[in-house]
Amino acid sequence: MHWTAVLTDLNLKTDYRSDRDDAVEDFYAPSISQSVKYSRAVGYFRSSIFLITGESIVDFVKRGGSIRLICSPSMAAEDIRAIELGHETLESGALKSIATDIDLMIGSAGSTYSVTVLATLIKIKALEIKIAIRTSGSGIYHEKIGIFEDRMSNKVSFIGSSNETLSAWHFAGNFESVEVFCSWKGERESERVERHERDFESLWAGNASGIKTINFPDALQRNILTIAADDIDSIDISKFKRKKKRKIDNPLPHQKNAIEIWKSNNFRGVLEHATGSGKTVTALAAIDEHLKTGGAVLILVPSRLLLEQWEKEVNDEIEDVVCLLAGAGNASWKKGGRLSALTAGLADDKRVVIATMKTASSEEFLEQITDGSRLMIVADEVHQIGSPENSKALSIDANKRLGLSATPRRYGDAEGTQKIYDYFGPVLPPIITLYDAIQSGRLINYEYFPHPINLSAEESEAWRDISKEIRREIAISNSEDAPFRLSSRAKMLLIQRSRIAKKSSVKITLAAKVIEEEYMPGDKWLIYCEDKDQLNKVSDALRVRGFNPLEYYSDMRGDHKETLKVFESLGGILVSIKCLDEGVDIPSISHALILASSQNPRQFIQRRGRVLRSHPSKVLAKIHDAIVVPTSLEDEPDQFALLQSELVRAYEFSQHAINKSAGFELELIARKLGINLNNNAEDGIEEDEDE
Repeated sequence: MHWTAVLTDLNLKTDYRSDRDDAVEDFYAPSISQSVKYSRAVGYFRSSIFLITGESIVDFVKRGGSIRLICSPSMAAEDIRAIELGHETLESGALKSIATDIDLMIGSAGSTYSVTVLATLIKIKALEIKIAIRTSGSGIYHEKIGIFEDRMSNKVSFIGSSNETLSAWHFAGNFESVEVFCSWKGERESERVERHERDFESLWAGNASGIKTINFPDALQRNILTIAADDIDSIDISKFKRKKKRKIDNPLPHQKNAIEIWKSNNFRGVLEHATGSGKTVTALAAIDEHLKTGGAVLILVPSRLLLEQWEKEVNDEIEDVVCLLAGAGNASWKKGGRLSALTAGLADDKRVVIATMKTASSEEFLEQITDGSRLMIVADEVHQIGSPENSKALSIDANKRLGLSATPRRYGDAEGTQKIYDYFGPVLPPIITLYDAIQSGRLINYEYFPHPINLSAEESEAWRDISKEIRREIAISNSEDAPFRLSSRAKMLLIQRSRIAKKSSVKITLAAKVIEEEYMPGDKWLIYCEDKDQLNKVSDALRVRGFNPLEYYSDMRGDHKETLKVFESLGGILVSIKCLDEGVDIPSISHALILASSQNPRQFIQRRGRVLRSHPSKVLAKIHDAIVVPTSLEDEPDQFALLQSELVRAYEFSQHAINKSAGFELELIARKLGINLNNNAEDGIEEDEDE
């Protein structure tokens, strides 16, 4: 970590974690945050001053804390050149640089208050500053070292400069580190803390070899003190809390309209709004309005990722909210009647519970929740709640009910779809399609490149064998009462058969070929795979060809959030599973290669739609699509359903692309095989996800 970040986090917050040992938290949480008296730190002037003037530091000083700080100046190229030519001394050049920084800070309207805090800390002698410069004049003093001491003489020291993110550790980023030590953790740790303390005191006294330490000049102090407050109690901490602009304060016309229609339908309904239309903001505006009446809100999501995203959105958009998570490893809702209390409503604060559908459908959750007239339920990706297990959550009584999905109907599951509509109400007009979002500028234009491929001989044989089993199972399970109902085994066989196409070995070769021919440095490619086996094979094929792909999937080792940050920052190739289906938003993707083609129209729409998210870095998206087609319908009649469903949807998608050649190619394939592209492809089986 940069030293200033460590100073703020370690000194005054209660969420710091050391990679070495959780004992650091045990120390500063009860001790430093309440009674730390003294801290010493060394760092870089320009990027440090504002970080010691925040709300936590003011509180720290009000409790009697004091700081000694050694900074290194950041000199402009012309200053360094003047020193090299002998026109200025090293000391005068350093002080000139810092004087310039101070003048800029005082003169900046956006930073005046921070400088006032800085000046006040200096005035009351809670902050002492010295300047460290290299005596050789080459480079800057860049070491980060600090010591924190409480009233009981417990000490924590750190040394290092690493940013604790994947960006700092990735092969294309930095290679840095930070170490933290505790004086009470045994002789070795204590010795290190003592050594850091000696090093700091040597620097402070000006005795460090190769480093000249000078006092902060009186002239610069006088300049800063002109805007100092009378005392620390005159500092108004509330001025640090800038009110963040909320998206829900300025909803778009279609969002306002959706809420009004939902209200007129007795607070029931499903919003069928495409990716990019802002349906989350629409729901948050309705949630905020309900909370102001004293009601409580339960938000249901299908996955861990959406749980985390909704928590962030709720906290960002709704003021003074109390948020409780349930599911995906969050179990505090089980304790002390918390769930019952937070869903009861009529509290002084605003209360929101965000739960995975799997957890919300459990007996324990259903027994503890307080339902009734004060409760509002919002279900994101509402189609997922129609599954046999998740639909148990639909027994919760709620006065207001809102479902969200770009495609709410469950494919191959009419019964599950009806459960959703029976509980939440109908789809509310108007429906906002993917193409509506493009026309309105919410999504960007795209080029579409379908790549027809054939199954291997072995894969075709496996397809035929499973098709025979499917026909046999349907014949056995159908009856006069329910002639079109699929048994659970028939559904399982249909999913198993579809995965033969999704995981075709030919797609690995295709992926390598497309990347070799199309990838350019600076691009952001996402390759969408069916499972880890396919992901590993694609990654291996790319590495053999000299590429270094990143990988992303929900249960991967390491920090998957940081992987996405690196991809967004540095670009390259991201090989992924499921990240486009629900929840993950990577708007900067410029190119996509979709290998896991699905018969389910929802997945088709979601995967392609997320690539069309607008972003300042792109004006156009390019989507490559692997589409399995049979060599002929005479030889492969069992592949007709697969071909028709994929080909019809791909053709529809091509009609809105700015390159029309894709549609011509698909028309030729359809004509050759005798397929009518104007037929609606309704084949598809809902594959429900675990949390």
